[in-house]
Amino acid sequence: MAFSFSALESFYWVSQLLSFNAAADRLHVSQPTVSYRIRELEEQLGVSLFVRQKRQLVLTSEGEALKHYAESMIAIARDIESNIKTRNTRLPTLRVGVIDSFADVCLPALLDELDNRFAGTRIAAMVDTSHKLASQLSEGLLDIAVLSTPPPHDNVALELLGRQSVDWVASRKLRLPSGTISDAELLGQRIFATPAPSNLHSLTTGFLATSTGAGLRLNVCNSLGTILNLVQSGTGIGILPTRLVQEQLRQGTIQTLKTRMVLPLQEVFIGTNKGVIVRALPQVVEMVRKVSASVAYCD
Repeated sequence: MAFSFSALESFYWVSQLLSFNAAADRLHVSQPTVSYRIRELEEQLGVSLFVRQKRQLVLTSEGEALKHYAESMIAIARDIESNIKTRNTRLPTLRVGVIDSFADVCLPALLDELDNRFAGTRIAAMVDTSHKLASQLSEGLLDIAVLSTPPPHDNVALELLGRQSVDWVASRKLRLPSGTISDAELLGQRIFATPAPSNLHSLTTGFLATSTGAGLRLNVCNSLGTILNLVQSGTGIGILPTRLVQEQLRQGTIQTLKTRMVLPLQEVFIGTNKGVIVRALPQVVEMVRKVSASVAYCD
């Protein structure tokens, strides 16, 4: 029995996106082509791979079993692309997603590295929160991403890049105590954080969840750079990656705050989609590691 790789690839993306149309868009083929490939697989195997329940596409038990095999075969195809097809370094497009702290510290150097290594390739860079980037990876809309403590997706592979410290930071204009600051004193300030369900939002609200007294004056902003500017101006305080504020700390325009509890280190990962076949991904991963190490992005 000879299985068509294109049929298995189509099955994989339908199983992940639970949509024939979305899988067709991802593979740049027509929806009838995807339907034909799935029907061909079902006829070869003699089983149904999907059923519809309340207008929702659902994998059958046989489909669930096949999904793991399809994932393994795509991984083998990716290895072949990476290790055998090495002479041609040209890529059509490389889609890279990064969290904004990485963008601020590392993205210019990474883009230079990618441009030098893959001349003529269109590098499409996206800066967003870890949750959104992980979702984009899962849907096959990104090839690789740098993420901080991302939510799990069964089709996203994660490699630890390193760990980062984060701190409560404030402008020296606020003249806050040099010793340990109480929760009440924190709550007396305007606090900035990235929107839920981001990790910094969870850290901020979780840190003060058991506090009593004044209500939390929380303001959300999806840009760490904007939050840093607001903190530096004395408009409020917030939890930020220590590496992101290194220069401001050196200049003395902001300070870290001593609190009752040390904030945990945040894990940073390199994420890839298990179903994306891009032969250059191992080289791109090494470039991310090289750039990160060169600027001490992780602790």
